Amino acid sequence: MLLEKIRESENILISSHVNPDGDSIGSGLALYTAITKNFPGKKVRFIIEDDIPYDLKFLRNSDKIEKYIEVDNVPEVDLMITCDSATFKRIGRVVNFRKDAFLVNIDHHISNDLYGNLDIVEDKSSACEIMYDVIKNKLKIEIDEEIGESLYTGIVTDTGSFKYESTSKQTFEIAGKLIDAGIDRDKIINSVYKSKSIGRMKVLGIAISKMNIIDDKKFVYFTLSDYFVQTEGIKKDDTEGIVEQLLEYEGCEVALFLKEEPNGKMKGSLRSKKEVDVNEVASLFDGGGHKRASGFTTKMEEKDIILRILESI
Repeated sequence: MLLEKIRESENILISSHVNPDGDSIGSGLALYTAITKNFPGKKVRFIIEDDIPYDLKFLRNSDKIEKYIEVDNVPEVDLMITCDSATFKRIGRVVNFRKDAFLVNIDHHISNDLYGNLDIVEDKSSACEIMYDVIKNKLKIEIDEEIGESLYTGIVTDTGSFKYESTSKQTFEIAGKLIDAGIDRDKIINSVYKSKSIGRMKVLGIAISKMNIIDDKKFVYFTLSDYFVQTEGIKKDDTEGIVEQLLEYEGCEVALFLKEEPNGKMKGSLRSKKEVDVNEVASLFDGGGHKRASGFTTKMEEKDIILRILESI
């Protein structure tokens, strides 16, 4: 059905969730590249709410990704495809471009509410693992080194370099096939993991030194104040990966990274090792994601958030 829809559509819009990461950018960019290279004449645009994280700008065609606020003259969209977004509203203001377009939802979150006209949703390690099958088997497109680079980036980042529980035998098999396609693993790893900005180093430093430890609950958390963000010039993507660092503490089962937003809300990222389903915990704040990795945004204050989480876990 997806192949048929692409063939009959003239204007195609791809989008992914706000606060983009390696999987959202990688899955969307792989699909963008696949369609533009194999369906000549189609007008394809990849539009997102926020800036591309600096450590993902090495990906080829990343310069073709457009930011919502900078977009002019969007044509009537025939087909809209969302990648790595558990709800439609998670793509931010890009929802405004849909209108009457046929909507395809490609995602791997167990909390996905199946909002598309066509839902390609599976409980996999990453959206990029699903996208591999979509491109290769549903669209019948050969995955070359250029497409593979985006897919591998999404898989390696969303599995924590193949450490997370969601990593399966199939995940490794697909990664191996992408290596066979000729991707440069060293370039990907160096760009994603070994090119941290000074802002990210500052956030990591204060998070580790100031983290709160609740021993009897095996719970660790840290709250990044908006004051620190503003005075130190911290960017959005400087806070990526901090919660995973907190989870590495040996006495920790659940880690929480809270970030004060300028609008007064709190953005939370939850991770767990093996005993706690943080998707259920995040649902207390109308959030969600996966059993071991979830997130939420709430108007509640820090002390109330922590109290509710402690009661839950």
